[in-house]
Amino acid sequence: MRLLRAGIRKGLISVQEREGWPQNIWAVSNGVPLEAELENAGQGTYHGYPMPHDDPLHVQVLKKWQTG
Repeated sequence: MRLLRAGIRKGLISVQEREGWPQNIWAVSNGVPLEAELENAGQGTYHGYPMPHDDPLHVQVLKKWQTG
């Protein structure tokens, strides 16, 4: 929950929404960029996982986390 809130505060949320929830929220933990994907819009639950190194957003999330 802490990382989701931090990602939201830093503006690391997708423009896509489902039922008022951002489709994705990004955060960084111990230098590893993470992506949380909305799992259940009715309950507002997310499933998070480390981002692959070849994901184009990998570097962008790290930069935004450090500056945001």
